[in-house]
Amino acid sequence: MSEITLLTALAGAFIVLIISPGPNFLVITQLSYSQSRQQGICAGLGVASGSIIWALLAATGLGLIFQQLPWVQPGLQLLGGAYLTWLGTKSLRNAGSQPKPRDIASLGIQNLGRAYRFGLLTNMTNPKALAFYTSVFTTVTTPGMPMWVRTAGVSIIAVLAISWFVLLATLFSIPSVQQRYARMKKTIDIVTGLFMVAFGIRLLIGLLPVGLITWS
Repeated sequence: MSEITLLTALAGAFIVLIISPGPNFLVITQLSYSQSRQQGICAGLGVASGSIIWALLAATGLGLIFQQLPWVQPGLQLLGGAYLTWLGTKSLRNAGSQPKPRDIASLGIQNLGRAYRFGLLTNMTNPKALAFYTSVFTTVTTPGMPMWVRTAGVSIIAVLAISWFVLLATLFSIPSVQQRYARMKKTIDIVTGLFMVAFGIRLLIGLLPVGLITWS
């Protein structure tokens, strides 16, 4: 697989990850709706910062670990592939159902700084983010991969994360957008679930010996 194709696949997988409803999505949309657009944007920037931190860790620290402990990467790939497949089937099973809202008011987020920190903490503790950066993102951090590919991978994550989460906060401060999304949620869940299952299975297949794959 060429570097450009790899980066394109990474961008596509990340887009699917960030548009699918989850902790990050709920925090940003609920702050935008229940507090203010500014707080939603700050929470979005916090979530985006978490994505950038995850990407930097994956591009540097995880790469060194893989060089010293070669068995770690296939182990993480196995866990990540299995988890993404599970998330995908869960999304398909629950397609259309509304996630339980978090009681944002009880968290005491009264200012922009707290909204930012809350968004950052939410993403850093998000299991979906952990699965992505320890499985999908590691495809651009394998030993021997040119440095520009790693840099481009982190840059893609940064641009997409900031753009999407700020846009999300802005859009969901508009009531009509919330209503339209609710009507399309089932379709979005199904597409997201199918994509996650496909990518998870692809990661798992990548663990099979080359000869076995060719024979099959």
